[in-house]
Amino acid sequence: MCSCVTHRIVQCSIASGGETNYPAKLHPSSFSTVKFRSDRPNDHASSEVSSSSRRGLMFSIATLPCLLPLTHIFASLPANATQQDTKEYLLIKEELRKVLSKRKAAGVLRLVFHDAGTFEIDDDTGGMNGSIVYELERPENTGLEKSVKVLQKAKTQIDAIRPVSWADLISVAGAEAVELCGGPTIQVLLGRQDSLGPDPEGKLPEESLDASGLKRNFQKKGFSTQELVALSGAHTLGSKGFGSPTTFDNSYYKVLLEEPRTPSGGMSTMIGLPSDHALVEDDECLRWIKKYADNESVFFEDFKNAYVKLVNSGVRWNSL
Repeated sequence: MCSCVTHRIVQCSIASGGETNYPAKLHPSSFSTVKFRSDRPNDHASSEVSSSSRRGLMFSIATLPCLLPLTHIFASLPANATQQDTKEYLLIKEELRKVLSKRKAAGVLRLVFHDAGTFEIDDDTGGMNGSIVYELERPENTGLEKSVKVLQKAKTQIDAIRPVSWADLISVAGAEAVELCGGPTIQVLLGRQDSLGPDPEGKLPEESLDASGLKRNFQKKGFSTQELVALSGAHTLGSKGFGSPTTFDNSYYKVLLEEPRTPSGGMSTMIGLPSDHALVEDDECLRWIKKYADNESVFFEDFKNAYVKLVNSGVRWNSL
């Protein structure tokens, strides 16, 4: 990172368990903020790009090429806003471990995608800002109230000692959920401010989009095709039918490559979403699907980098 930015990065791990009192219990910071725009393009010519070389943005399905130069990122990300207290992180982690479980991991990870996935570069709206607690009645967020209730238990305990934003809590919880289920350890910064209201509607990728539509949607959020495919691998968790519902691995890609892709029962029993299968029909996406199916380590590295980018999308950082 640039010399003017001091990053004390923390590592995420995991836990297990659910009360609710949102959004009334939000503790928005009074500090001034700066909006994080996007990261550098994820030029993935090699699977050996280090996680420290990329930081950045977005939703429960995917990724695409960053449209903003690296210099712009550093200019809009103040050093003080990204510093964090290790004790604060350990407190968050400890309480999350008490409420998280493998069974709840998929829902928590979906919560991350649906909060951050509203970000768009052009109008600089949405992103990882905790607004999801105001958006639970939207059809696309059906079922997420359960995950919010799970995290509310941890938040109540943390807030009694040191208030934490929903945005930070959800970001760390998603990373913890991934590791708990056998996925990569993901490093997350603290210091996100919460929104005081809902984000605009209609920003999340629709399940019915074809590959071209998905790529356009993610491009608006600053994600490359490679990142789109990497983030889509989160669907390996949960009840979509890709491998074990509580194991984070590369089963998603292996299943997508299987023939036939649609069980004999037809669309009603199809594994995954229509948007998942649309990826296989696109040559560019297919290249990454095959790569991740062949090499789980490459998938883990790319997912980790894309996740960090996702949870930093549209963020307003606390100024210390």
